[in-house]
Amino acid sequence: MRRFAPRPGPGGLSVGMVVYDRTYDMVATVDGFTGPMVNLSRPTGLTWQSRWTSVRQGTAYEQRQLRALGALHRVRHKGLST
Repeated sequence: MRRFAPRPGPGGLSVGMVVYDRTYDMVATVDGFTGPMVNLSRPTGLTWQSRWTSVRQGTAYEQRQLRALGALHRVRHKGLST
């Protein structure tokens, strides 16, 4: 079976990419696209939409920042019942 790379969205963005949203000053992961909007999420569960023109690819520092945020969130919620 052939596997295809995800088709890039507007501005060269693709699903799963770590990005920086200039409107909200936050690092996030791209979840999808809805017209001119990009669906974004953080490891904490926060989700929002932003225009693709206000989103840029995350730097190596911002990628580490997002991973650290996810690790901190897991540690803080470890052992809590749902």
